[in-house]
Amino acid sequence: MNKTAWWGLAIALFLPIGSYLLVKGLGEDAVNMPPRFFADSVVENVKDGKTTFDTVWHRIPDFTYTNQLGQPLSLHDLDGKILVVNTFFTRCPNICPGLTRNIKGLQKSFENPKRKKFGDTSVVYFLSFSIDPQRDSVEALKRWADRFFVNSDSWSLLTGPKDDIYSLMLNEFKLATEHGGNVDSNFIHSEKVMLVDRNRVIRGYYNGLDSASLASLAEDIGKLYLEKDKSRPSIFRQYIPLIPVLATIPLILMVVMWVLNRNRRKEKF
Repeated sequence: MNKTAWWGLAIALFLPIGSYLLVKGLGEDAVNMPPRFFADSVVENVKDGKTTFDTVWHRIPDFTYTNQLGQPLSLHDLDGKILVVNTFFTRCPNICPGLTRNIKGLQKSFENPKRKKFGDTSVVYFLSFSIDPQRDSVEALKRWADRFFVNSDSWSLLTGPKDDIYSLMLNEFKLATEHGGNVDSNFIHSEKVMLVDRNRVIRGYYNGLDSASLASLAEDIGKLYLEKDKSRPSIFRQYIPLIPVLATIPLILMVVMWVLNRNRRKEKF
């Protein structure tokens, strides 16, 4: 095979390899995913003489409270769902009505058929915890839900023992930390909306009264919907960078055929 043929084959071989490395390099961290909050610990792993460290992120523990329909609801019942969480109370005269309206708008936007791919009730679920559970009975929650046309298929207003709910908000959802410690532990009143992923890890805090912040929340919900569970990676994921290689196979064949035909013509003459 002459020098020209060798150059042709070299180009045909290195083009797909270069494309593979380019796609693999650019594909990593191409999307800025919502961050994880509050590491519980770091675990050291040793494999094949190599040491790696994995962060164990704080996860929301299971709970069971009563919703506006008088039904018990646990976190376990919501397995596989992305959660949008806030606090409120039905006697609130200021931020709670506006906060509930905004969350209703968010819920409605995800019910839009055009966004059904992450808007159906099997994906996103909304939880509103009463911070005045002693007065927010099931009947009071139902009146509030009816007032704001809450869709109970994907939104629960929850009541239960006050000490349990406050402990959950302060120690698990870390509301005091997010507010810089400026939260009254005797009466939590916050406009914050929290985003929790399928693994029950907090992925964001948003101002429920700010339209720009809520737009960021909606975008992050979509990102979490597309996020793959690292504990169950797709068997096809590792082959995605090979697409350029497969796409250039016809080019390789064309180059090889061109070189061979060119050599045959030279041999005839």
